Amino acid sequence: MAQYTTGELAKLCDVSVRTVQYYDQADLLKPASLTENGRRLYGDAQVQTLKVILGYKQLGFSLKAIQKVMASQASTDTLTLLVEQQLNQLVQKETDLANQKVALQFVLQSIQNTSAVPFEMTISDIEDAMAKTTQLKRLHRRMLMWGLLIDGVEIGLLILGFLSGIWWPMWIGIPVIIAMAIYVTTFYYQETVYLCPNCKTVFKPRLSKMFFARHTPKTRQLVCPSCGQKNYCIEQSA
Repeated sequence: MAQYTTGELAKLCDVSVRTVQYYDQADLLKPASLTENGRRLYGDAQVQTLKVILGYKQLGFSLKAIQKVMASQASTDTLTLLVEQQLNQLVQKETDLANQKVALQFVLQSIQNTSAVPFEMTISDIEDAMAKTTQLKRLHRRMLMWGLLIDGVEIGLLILGFLSGIWWPMWIGIPVIIAMAIYVTTFYYQETVYLCPNCKTVFKPRLSKMFFARHTPKTRQLVCPSCGQKNYCIEQSA
């Protein structure tokens, strides 16, 4: 029967000597025998036991859970319960990690947009900003739908005029199209504010300034009423 010292067992199972000693102290891995001078000796059974312990550790089981699994009175029901608990914990961790990933991506995007590090940003700030970002995306989708509707009406009336020579629907439709465009623009103006990248002031410009300002999909070139600088200010949900 093979015998191994603590160091030999640790090397055989690719762990540290301290790990073997730790499991010994936790009553999970007792030596097969002791020499006259107190050295611990382990046999093949202890090698297998250590491999089992390491297997459960790789699955994420806590030390207490491993102790329950390896206890002589542990039943199939106990093991099933422990495995289910471990699976539930992993699912929760995956959810937490996914939420953290989304939050980190949002913070990174905020830093890139404002060129500033949000040292004082709290969890509630992040959640609030993410909610506003979601609202803004919904607003953009709504505006896109309105724009497609207006364009569809206008193009349809033009096609009708060119194909049939009937233009009176176009003359009736033009005021309707203009009214729809005014409504959409006014609604969009009411639902948005702008963040100055220089002083971080959130403000609402005059409608005319917003409407005629140069813009990108996420910013408009505006003069901040607080610092007076003209920058591409970040659009946000009001």
